[in-house]
Amino acid sequence: MCMFGFIQTENRHQKLTTSTLLDPKFLQRPPSHRSITRSLSESSSIATVDLQSDASTEPLIEEPESFDTDTENICEPEQQTPEKCQVQCIECVKAIPVFSCNDIEAGDHVVFSGAVYDHHGIIISKLDDGVTFEIIEATNTISGAVLGVSKFFGGKAEIKGSFKKFDFEVEKICVVVYRHRFSKKETVRRATGFYNNKEESGNYKYDLFDNNCEHFATYCVTGQNVSVQVSKFRLTWTLFWSSGFVGISDELKRNEKEYENDIICKDCYEMNKKLLGVGVKPIVSEGDVQKGDIIRYSYWNLWHDAVVLEVSKKTKKAVVCSIAHYAFCGIFSHRTIIEERKEIQLNGQCSKLDYDLPQYDVYEPEEFVRRARKRLGEQLFVFFSNDSSHFARWCKLKLRRS
Repeated sequence: MCMFGFIQTENRHQKLTTSTLLDPKFLQRPPSHRSITRSLSESSSIATVDLQSDASTEPLIEEPESFDTDTENICEPEQQTPEKCQVQCIECVKAIPVFSCNDIEAGDHVVFSGAVYDHHGIIISKLDDGVTFEIIEATNTISGAVLGVSKFFGGKAEIKGSFKKFDFEVEKICVVVYRHRFSKKETVRRATGFYNNKEESGNYKYDLFDNNCEHFATYCVTGQNVSVQVSKFRLTWTLFWSSGFVGISDELKRNEKEYENDIICKDCYEMNKKLLGVGVKPIVSEGDVQKGDIIRYSYWNLWHDAVVLEVSKKTKKAVVCSIAHYAFCGIFSHRTIIEERKEIQLNGQCSKLDYDLPQYDVYEPEEFVRRARKRLGEQLFVFFSNDSSHFARWCKLKLRRS
């Protein structure tokens, strides 16, 4: 049930805008965080650029020639408000890492990564010093969030306004980019409208799973209170309960469950269904592995994808190669894309994914390797949206078919 009724009534006739850059009808695979960067134009929530800077400092677009749309006209008015599944679709909503104050502006939905859960808020303004931001957020303590799970205790919190300076060296901060959203000016108006109603803002009915800080931020941006974070948690628990760790990492099965539970929209479901239905061939001979291949194997009890950078040795029993993948580096460390040596036994336990022409438009092996090595050292792992399989497909597959 929506708990922001007065805003909903007041803005009943507001139009949402749609970004054509995230439209799955025209894509071969979901766009990665490197495909999208922020626009300096108020009229657009997304723009694309061709930057040649280091991968650790700024997102890059992989195919500038694929996006020849005028950035001033990327967002077109929707004739009607999109259904809830479109707003909460985890492929149509992207959290983009930002690395400076210049990447954040009024009306943005920002995310701060936390030890227990991510926190969300709405940027209201940037002060004249250029480094201080006014932010409105649904706040609670960890103990309050825990009590918020219980319907008996309730979970009273508040909508709070404050001024903050962000430490980009220490904090992991993202801006959420939507395929469907209100304008940034309207988003600010909605957030401040709720905050200024003291009776409502001081008695925010917090619920960890149904009305948390992300629900509030998403409602300000889209008019629908949904939480991608909660949707992922519930799906993960369902898959683990039914199939264990292997079920969580089975992307084809996960795609079906995501669609059944309205976590992805129909267009993204169809795109993923074709993408994830690729042939999987067991590696049983020395000729089965080549530079530029994507391989799959069990890694910490999960199905895991890696990319082959070089093949250094072949025997009748094994192939030794150099791979790149998102590696687990310890409980208290960030997963990191690394290059390491792997010996593949020719017993069929490791497989190759057949992303080949003419069904898929792929990069040549040399470009494939260049792309993979460009991202070595990256620590932006996110389950379901930027994990090892997403990295592998980004190296192999062009965003759009030629």
